[in-house]
Amino acid sequence: MADENQTSLFPGDTPGQTQEPAPSTEQAPPAPEPILLGKLFPEAKHDLDALFPDPQMKQLLKEVHRTRQGNQRFLKRLDLSRIQNETDGEDSDP
Repeated sequence: MADENQTSLFPGDTPGQTQEPAPSTEQAPPAPEPILLGKLFPEAKHDLDALFPDPQMKQLLKEVHRTRQGNQRFLKRLDLSRIQNETDGEDSDP
């Protein structure tokens, strides 16, 4: 009888009626692959996975590695000799 005295939060619901969640058409995203620091930093002398077991730290180190690679690609694309010649030419002008 307690169900009859409760008021419904949704208009049109009858007492005792339960709301079933609608089936989700979207699936949960796949679980992320574990970050293996040994593969990211093969030149490391120590086991980085043992030194940094925290998943947030591993994610940070992965982002550092990605940023470093991007910086190296950027520097390879620069024509440093042309830039150096331009700056040398500016210094000699009175």
